[in-house]
Amino acid sequence: MRRFVIFLFWLSLYPLSKISAQNVVVTAQVDSMMMWVGQQTGLRLSVTCDAGNKVVFPSYRDTIVRGLEIIPPVTTDTQYVNNGQRMTLTRNYVVTCFDSALIYIPYMPVQVDGTEYQSNRLALAFMTYDIPEGQETQIFGPKENMKTPVRLYEAKGLLFYWFLAIMAIGLGVYLFIRFKDDKPIIRRIKIEPKVPAHLKALSEIEELRQSGGPHSEDAKGYYTRLTDILREYINERFGFNATEMTSYEILEHLEENRDKESLAQLRDLLSTSDMVKFAKFKPMLNENDRNLMSAMEFVNDTRIEVSEEDFKPKEEETIVEVKRSKGARIMLLVAGVVLSALGALFLVLTVLKLYYLFF
Repeated sequence: MRRFVIFLFWLSLYPLSKISAQNVVVTAQVDSMMMWVGQQTGLRLSVTCDAGNKVVFPSYRDTIVRGLEIIPPVTTDTQYVNNGQRMTLTRNYVVTCFDSALIYIPYMPVQVDGTEYQSNRLALAFMTYDIPEGQETQIFGPKENMKTPVRLYEAKGLLFYWFLAIMAIGLGVYLFIRFKDDKPIIRRIKIEPKVPAHLKALSEIEELRQSGGPHSEDAKGYYTRLTDILREYINERFGFNATEMTSYEILEHLEENRDKESLAQLRDLLSTSDMVKFAKFKPMLNENDRNLMSAMEFVNDTRIEVSEEDFKPKEEETIVEVKRSKGARIMLLVAGVVLSALGALFLVLTVLKLYYLFF
C-alpha cells in the first residue's frame, strides 16, 4: 500500500496537461514537492499570452485546496518577450500545511480575455518527524539560552551613551547651581599702558622730518601739521584744550606756569605758523628747520619723566554686578532639571542594557 501511494505521488508530479490554445500557455510549478509539516514552499502560476490580453488569476482567500494554506503576501511579476509582442505573468504564492498529508491540486483556472484555461495538476507531500517508541507522550521543555562571551567592541556604543548621560547630568547640575548662585561676574581686564604725551609728540615730529616736511614747497601744510602736533601735546600735558584755542590764548595759558623767556622759541614758531597759514608768508628753509628743532626742544623741556613700570601691561579684576532677569533664571532652572532628568533616564537604561549584555 505504501509503495502504491508513493507511485501515485510521483505520477502526480508529472504535468498531466500543459494547456496551449490560441497561443496561451498556463503552467503551475512548485519549488519543493516533499516537505516537513509546517515547512513553506513557493508555488508559481504562470500565463504566457499576447501582450494586451486581459488576464484574470484565480481568487484564493486562505487556501488553494483544503489543507494547503497561503502565506501572504501574494505577488505578481510581468515579463515581456519577442520585442514586447508576448508577455508572461506569474502569480507567486507561498504555501504550507500543518498536518501530514498528500495534497493533490487538480488544476488552477485562469481567464484570458474571458476564456478559461487550466494549468497542469500538482501534488505535494508533507511529512511528520519520526518519534522514538515510548516517547510519544513525553513533553520536553524549552532549552536554556546559550551564553556567549561578550567583546568590548559590542558594548562601546552603550558606553558612549553612558558617557553622554553623565555629561548631561553634570551640565544639568551646573545650571541648577548657577540658578541658585547669584554672585557677581568677575572679569579680568588687561590694561595696556598709555603712551606718554612727549613720546607720542616726538615720534610724530620725527615722522614729519623724515617725510621731508621742512623742505617741502607746501609750507602751509608743513606748519599746519607741526602746530597740530604741538597743540595735541599741550592738550595732554597741561590739561587745557589747546586744539580749540588761538596761538595767543595758548601762550597766555602757558605763561601762567612758565616764564616768558622759556616760551620765546614757541612764540616765534606759532607766529611764523600764523603768518604762513593766514598771510601766505614763505619762510626760508633754514627757518623751517629751526622751528622743527624749537618744537622738539619745547617738548623735551616740558615732558614728565615716566618709569619703566608704567609701560608694562597690567591685569586688573573688575567685579561687574549683573543681576539675571526672572525669565533667565526660569530658563536656567528648566534647562537644568530637563537635562538632569534625561541624563538620569539614559543612564539607567544604559546600565540595564549593559547588565543584560554581560550578565
